[in-house]
Amino acid sequence: FVSSTCRGPAVLVVCDGETTEYMGSRGGCARGGVAAVAFCALGVRPLITELSSAFDASACEQIWCADGSTAAGRLEEIKRWWGSLCIRGPQCGCRPKPSESVLIVGEDCLRLAKRMFGGSGV
Repeated sequence: FVSSTCRGPAVLVVCDGETTEYMGSRGGCARGGVAAVAFCALGVRPLITELSSAFDASACEQIWCADGSTAAGRLEEIKRWWGSLCIRGPQCGCRPKPSESVLIVGEDCLRLAKRMFGGSGV
């Protein structure tokens, strides 16, 4: 049995010495409990394994922390990884949010990245 100890948004306090800002966050299922991180890792492990066969692992690596993920490598392989994550993720309880995702590329890849990820919401 695992119960989330987080019942509302987490609050991030940002203070620069003169002013204080409070920002709420509803992201992350592992927030609020030590055991939740371990159970989250167990839950996403099958998805991680399945995604590994969807792209060339020598050209792209996926990195996971609790229920958050990242891929780094060749743009074509990142696109394959993202497509697979968007299809398989929801079936495994992982719901990618394109509007909260960022693609970081060099200037030489910008045009190709816009063409490849155009319309994806990233």
